[in-house]
Amino acid sequence: MFSPDRPWMQPAAPLAAGLLQLLHGSCSFSALGLEHLHQALAGPHSCLFTTWHAMFPAVVHFFRRLDGVLMVSRSQDGEWASRIVHRLGYRTVRGSSHRGGSQALRAMLRLARRGHHAGLIADGSKGPARVAQPGIVWLARATQRPLFPVAMAAHPCWRLSSWDRTIIARPFSKVVMAFGEPLYVPRSASHESLELYRIQLEDTLNSLAEQADVAARRAGGVPVCSHAIQAAWQVQPRPMDKK
Repeated sequence: MFSPDRPWMQPAAPLAAGLLQLLHGSCSFSALGLEHLHQALAGPHSCLFTTWHAMFPAVVHFFRRLDGVLMVSRSQDGEWASRIVHRLGYRTVRGSSHRGGSQALRAMLRLARRGHHAGLIADGSKGPARVAQPGIVWLARATQRPLFPVAMAAHPCWRLSSWDRTIIARPFSKVVMAFGEPLYVPRSASHESLELYRIQLEDTLNSLAEQADVAARRAGGVPVCSHAIQAAWQVQPRPMDKK
């Protein structure tokens, strides 16, 4: 009944994308670690961004003008998400750790080498929540791109009853984006080393989430417009790798 392919459901995705922009447009955004975002966008090549599943709505809104590529699951929920983020200017590859993940990672590898920034959900499409999946660090090693952790918090907000407790900022709330130092995974990293990088990423994201939550409650952070990607930086097309 609720398939996005049903004729009566066709307007749902553009309506949801519009509501997402309207909601976050009413919020005041601020940032922690803004210098790391500058570093990510000022580099000569594309980079990888990753966040927790629960933070997806505000994060995709913030980066919506970056012409990025996102990995979205092949489920019906993923189809809805894919159609919504297309409306926000993203490209998508379809797959998850449970279905089609290796093909999706290879597709993202190709697009990253063509100059597109890539966004990934660190805890995957089904969790467990706030536990980083190994495919993230594998992609960082394969692309030799820096992996930038991103977290957010909103106050006040709603928390959905889903497995990840999705965060939905309330209208006119305070939203804090927290950006961490880039994680570089060397091409020579062994399987055992990849696990250490995965744990480091997980710890960093959880630490950033706590910092963002404290800042949101105390009205901290550096004020930044919600469309900062376009307003503060003129992002040029990234040079394409020879491979």
